[in-house]
Amino acid sequence: MVSRSEDEPGAAGLMYAGFGIASALAGAACALPMPGRFTLRARYVVFAAALFAGMLVLAGGTRLVSVPAAVALAGFTVAPYMISLYALTERLAPAERAAVAMTVLCAGGPLGTAAGQAASGGLAQTHGADGALLVTLTAAGGALLLAVSAVLADRNRTIWIIDRAPARPALPETADAV
Repeated sequence: MVSRSEDEPGAAGLMYAGFGIASALAGAACALPMPGRFTLRARYVVFAAALFAGMLVLAGGTRLVSVPAAVALAGFTVAPYMISLYALTERLAPAERAAVAMTVLCAGGPLGTAAGQAASGGLAQTHGADGALLVTLTAAGGALLLAVSAVLADRNRTIWIIDRAPARPALPETADAV
């Protein structure tokens, strides 16, 4: 983004802000009630496909639309995908290991971001912005491949992708409880 905004000091920061705002708005929209037929399984695949489409627009579509518009469109796709991952983790992890599972997921974000930035920085040096943006497209393609593979492998079994949250066992009552 910096290379595409060299003529405007501070424009890269505004584009990153646009990305973050779009992602936050989409994340907030995910808190709204969704139709019952839009299950977690469907959301996982749909939002992974949207993430891939958003990154495709970012990587190649900046020639078709303005860079800020492409960045905002890509931003809209990130939070719904991440929210689906958190929901899957919550449903897959046993109650006694939920905190560890969420910690691993939370740590994976910054680690993946750092690895992606390192790879895209190297590609930007040799191939410019287009080379760097291929990293986001590749990561989103991997996310879509993983989502489709998991859903296909789990169809008719509902072992990995559970559409309803399991009932958590009630905490045992203690003698001190009133």
